[in-house]
Order: sequence, then structure tokens, then C-alpha cells
Amino acid sequence: MEKHVTTETTERPSEFQQEFRLREEPDLWRIIGSSKEIKDVLENIQIVLESDIPVIIQGETGTGKELVARAVHYRGIRSKNPFYAINCAAIPENLIESELFGYEKGSFTGATQQYIGKFEKANGGTLFLDEVNGMSLTTQSKILRVIEEQCFERVGGNKSIKTDVRIVSASNQDLLEEIQENRFREDLYYRIAVFKIEIPPLRKRQDDIPELVHCFVKRYNTLSGKRINNVDPSTMEKLVQYHWPGNIRQLQNAIRRAILVAVTNHDVLLPEHFDFPDVKESNLKMVESLEFGLSKLEVSLKRGEVIPLSEVEEVFIRQALSITQGNISEAAEKLGVSRSTIYRKMEDYGIKADDSK
Repeated sequence: MEKHVTTETTERPSEFQQEFRLREEPDLWRIIGSSKEIKDVLENIQIVLESDIPVIIQGETGTGKELVARAVHYRGIRSKNPFYAINCAAIPENLIESELFGYEKGSFTGATQQYIGKFEKANGGTLFLDEVNGMSLTTQSKILRVIEEQCFERVGGNKSIKTDVRIVSASNQDLLEEIQENRFREDLYYRIAVFKIEIPPLRKRQDDIPELVHCFVKRYNTLSGKRINNVDPSTMEKLVQYHWPGNIRQLQNAIRRAILVAVTNHDVLLPEHFDFPDVKESNLKMVESLEFGLSKLEVSLKRGEVIPLSEVEEVFIRQALSITQGNISEAAEKLGVSRSTIYRKMEDYGIKADDSK
């Protein structure tokens, strides 16, 4: 279902606390919070509303980058035109060109009819390139050409199609570091990153957690048909103190699960209704995993076996994170690689750690 904006007149102490409400059935959604960190985000959104410049949204996974992108579009000068989003990291390399530019009937096996791509669908509006750092260099060069020439051809076609879209991008990695690692084109970066909006992780805006909790409780009460009237103070304290590596998305899902498991006649959310790893327990599991990995490497070396490079990498990344107590910047420095490399390898190997910096 397409999301739209409803404009409401509200009393607000300052323009920086403006609420960007997005219709998402069955409730109205907004960028929530009154912390300094979220006020800075709202201020930056306000700055770009009357312009048409490309915007890059930087933030960890689950911080709400698409919500900010939709606020930029639906409160901006293209609000009456289409908004389309594409997750660049989720689409295989051999399919992303077709998703972006479309294709002609018969252009390849299975192309039984013409397909209109996102650049064409979003004409006059906004195209949101989510996780833009997930695109290959080849795809990046094609995006750059479209931005520069404002035209493209469908796959298998020879007709030049004009396009007028505002590019809003998002990345969960530092693109400048990706440029240094030769994984992102510098010329494309300066085309899409004319204005940068940084979204803080949830652990750096803890003052907003109670408001977010009450918002999600209200929403999932409606969806589940339950009546949770309160959150126990000890529960709220635990929610505020937890480090939320999955950010707002993790908090939202935690509330949804808690309401689901709460007994029917229970109208208060208690600590036992939540299930997320304790920080100390996570650190213990990391150490145990590291010790197991080192033992496995030692046995393999003594046997004269060839060890896959990926296994060696995983063990030493775990070791660096253990020594630095999860500080990714320090671990990267000790290993002699960039933060973006550590993040990518952690994702590849399923390593979880709190970036305490």
C-alpha cells in the first residue's frame, strides 16, 4: 500500500519539533522524539524541503532512514509526484539494472512483456536509493550517467528516455571510507551527497525511548486487539538502558513481541515479557566463540591442513573485537583496515558487537 502524508496543524514549541506524519494503515506515523539529536535531524530535513538538491541519509541499520527520505519527499516541492524506493543491497547484480531502468519485451529469456523501471516510474518525483553502498561499481557508473545526462535506455531498448527525479540515497556505511577502499565511486558520491543528514543510533538518543515505547504500544495494541495500559517502571528502565544494536526496528519488534506474549488479562508490560540478549551475556558468548575458533585453527594447523581464509578472518576479527570490548573503530585500527571493512566482514560472518565509540 502506497504511503502518503497528511498535513495537520499542531501547536509546537519550535519549527524543529515539526511532526512529519506519514499514513501507514491503520495509524499515523511520525518522526518521534524531542532529544537534541532528533531535533538536529528535523532541522536538516527542514533545510532541504524547499530545494531539489540530492540528499544522502547516513545511519545504522534500523534507524529509520526511509522514514526520513519519505519526509523529505512528502513535505518537499515534489510531494504531489511519485515516491519510489529500491534497496540496492537486496537485489542481485544481474537484476538491479532491470529494476532501475526497466526492460523491453524479448530483451532476455523470460522478458515476456515490457517492464517499467524505477527511474521511469519516479519521473517528476523522488527515487530513494536505499543502501546505495550495496551497488557494484558497474551499476554505480550507470547511475552516474543517468544523473549527469538525465536520460537512460531500457534493457534491450534503443530509445532514449528522459527522466526528472530527485535522488535521495541512504547508506549504513561511511561512503568516504568506501571510496578509500575503492568500493564506491568518488564522482558518484559528490553527485548524490550534496546535502547529508546523519541519523543517530538509538543508543545515542535514549531520552526518546519512552516516547517511542508508548507509540509502539499504542500501535500494536490496535493491531493485536489487546489492551496494554501501562509499562512497568522497571521495564521502562531496562528498555532505556539497553544498547539496541538493531535500533528503532529492534525496539519496535521487541514491543510487538512483548504485547503478543503478555497474558490476555495482563494490562502492564513487565520485564519478563521481553527477550533480548543481556550485554554481559553477549560479551561472554563472543569470548566463547573466539576461544572455540582459536582452538579449531590450532588443531588444523597442527594437522597441516589448509585453512580457508574466511575462517582465519573471522577468528581474528572476533579477537580484535574482544580485546577492544566491541569498539569497532579501535578494532579496525589494530587490524589495519577501515571501519567499513570491519562492518562488512561482521555482516558476512554474522558477528554482533556494540560499537561503543
